[in-house]
Amino acid sequence: MNKLLTNFDLQKLWEQLSTWLQTQVLALDNLVQLIAIAAAGLIAYYLNKKICAKFLAEENVFDSATSRSKLRAAITPVLRKLLFPVLWLTFLALAAGAFSLLQDSYPIIRTAIQLILAWALIRLGTHFIDNPFTSKTVATIVWSITALSILGILDPTIRYLESASFSLGRTEINAFVVISSILSIGFFLWIALIIIRIFENRLYASRSIDPSLKVLFIKLFKFFVITTAVLGGLSAVGIDLTALAVFGGAIGVGIGFGLQRIFSNLIAGVILLIDKSIKPGDTIEVKGTYGKVDKLGSRYVSVITRDGIEHLIPNEELIINRVENWSYSHELVRLRVPVGVHYKSDVNKAMAVCIESANNIKRVLKEPAPNCLLTQFDDSSVNLEIRIWIKDPMNGCSNVKSEVLLEVWNQFAEKGIEIPYPQQDVYIKELPDRSL
Repeated sequence: MNKLLTNFDLQKLWEQLSTWLQTQVLALDNLVQLIAIAAAGLIAYYLNKKICAKFLAEENVFDSATSRSKLRAAITPVLRKLLFPVLWLTFLALAAGAFSLLQDSYPIIRTAIQLILAWALIRLGTHFIDNPFTSKTVATIVWSITALSILGILDPTIRYLESASFSLGRTEINAFVVISSILSIGFFLWIALIIIRIFENRLYASRSIDPSLKVLFIKLFKFFVITTAVLGGLSAVGIDLTALAVFGGAIGVGIGFGLQRIFSNLIAGVILLIDKSIKPGDTIEVKGTYGKVDKLGSRYVSVITRDGIEHLIPNEELIINRVENWSYSHELVRLRVPVGVHYKSDVNKAMAVCIESANNIKRVLKEPAPNCLLTQFDDSSVNLEIRIWIKDPMNGCSNVKSEVLLEVWNQFAEKGIEIPYPQQDVYIKELPDRSL
């Protein structure tokens, strides 16, 4: 580390920078060229804003569904990206023509034209990368390397980074190896993510594979491809992978202590995928949470309730707790709907009306058929229980119960069957003597 710090002599660096400014930037010919470059950039920036606002605004692109409008919608983002560097290049070309007429050399303007042309081409190439952050990162890195090459300082920069080194144990590591390793791993990971996305799309399109197996295959494939990408990125810059074995013990200790629960959830997720006890689309209830399984993650299971709330339940809880899976082997669910009738009512008629009312509800299955049982003689009512079957519990249970009860209410009112309500009769055997 001391060797690394001694390479960064701030005083020497400042002296070199001062000398360069006096000889290169503050020289009259160079200063005029720099002013011309800046002026061309400001004019290009102003015109770019005006043209984009008037002709290339997004609201003017999607005005219709015609093929011409679609073509314009595809071309406009490219034009918005290239307009500013193209305008800047145009004005720099005019400035270069003016300098040539004056028989003056213009190396700085020529270099600026090369840099801006490279910037425009890189912008055009990275436009086809979907992720904005990845696109900007790739453009910045490629342009920086290109700029160093155009300026002729790429090799000196590499040598300087190689000289900035430090020791890690018996291994000598320099700044160039670190930067190139990061760039190499990033490139390989980008390729890996593209491969993973293609694999996911192909796998999800297949109808012959079970949904839980699809999730398992995707997880295993992601782990394999990402691991290969990282190791490939390190190997591409000449790093000996056997040196990484030193960190194996530390990783094991980290998993054993700090990452114990995370590792437990990962293993539990693999178990859930293998035994297929819980699959996307299942209706489950665990620890009071009732809903539909949306997706199985590496660390958690996403369950969406009827209220639209998404619960992220750790995989471990689904292994160690009792889980009610309403659609594990089949989707048939029996519901119990309690109903009370008055003692003066015809109980047999009331039971028949309850069965008829249940049959009038679309979601109630005709087979197994609805049934009605007399369950209890209560203080003020004869208690009945309607038992119905449904095959779509993921669409809710309370709503179908409500439909059955509403139909029973209407049928009881139509057929004169009374629904009781609690009441008490008070009998006074003897009034007190008020004369006292």
